[in-house]
Amino acid sequence: MVTAVLLTADEFPGELGDSYSSVCAMLGLEASKDGYGIVLCQDEGGARWTEFTTDVHGVDSANSVLEMGFVAGYEPDPATVVSRRPGWPLTCTVGYADLSQPHDPQDVLDVDLLHAPEREWIPVGRRILADHIVNELRAGGHLSEEQYVENHQFDAYNMGDHDPAPPPRYIDVRRLVAADHPVREHFDAALAQAWSLAAKEDLPPGSIRLWRTWPRERYVVRANGSFWTLTALAGGPAVLLLDHVPSIPLALDEVPDLSALLDALAAAAGRSPI
Repeated sequence: MVTAVLLTADEFPGELGDSYSSVCAMLGLEASKDGYGIVLCQDEGGARWTEFTTDVHGVDSANSVLEMGFVAGYEPDPATVVSRRPGWPLTCTVGYADLSQPHDPQDVLDVDLLHAPEREWIPVGRRILADHIVNELRAGGHLSEEQYVENHQFDAYNMGDHDPAPPPRYIDVRRLVAADHPVREHFDAALAQAWSLAAKEDLPPGSIRLWRTWPRERYVVRANGSFWTLTALAGGPAVLLLDHVPSIPLALDEVPDLSALLDALAAAAGRSPI
């Protein structure tokens, strides 16, 4: 295993699609309730291969160990592998040190190869940026920019880093959209679609995702549309990403009834058919 990620209705790589069911369809998998793990592997010659396993717990456990800074090895039980395909569907720049540089297998038709989506394609970039923002909100979205810097510096000093420069947060560079700005039409259309999505009874699994977070049982919600992604911490920062203004996080602070919209999206996430 080079790396592994979850593919479930609650956790799946944003770069692959706007919903769990759409990602499964793209990868030729049934959108099952329990989900899958995506395991990026290399063969003896260094060629890229991907295994899809039903051992979701094993992948989750391995990732938890890796996130704590420890080395973790993982190999799915062959009985749990439902598909093995050439190539990697995700962007990954690392490989095994004792093998050749990761490359596509020879003698495999390009149509059969898995390729990571082009990051330059605007919807892919939007979803990847939304992944980063969700991580920021889950890790410390309740902290002000000053508190975030202070916490980072405190931890850095304790680890022996005497020149701590915290990475910038996207939630701290949000921009307000004026009522007369040309992008306002798309901004308002995205919010209208978010309300419609929240009212659906048969929404695609994973099109709205919810994570409980600290403190006081707050939640982070993410909703995807055809040209927009909304990510927000209840009672905290809220961000809208639009394909019409790539890579620019737009603030939702002044949106009327924002709290009601987030609660409606959170309730809709609980109605997912999976």
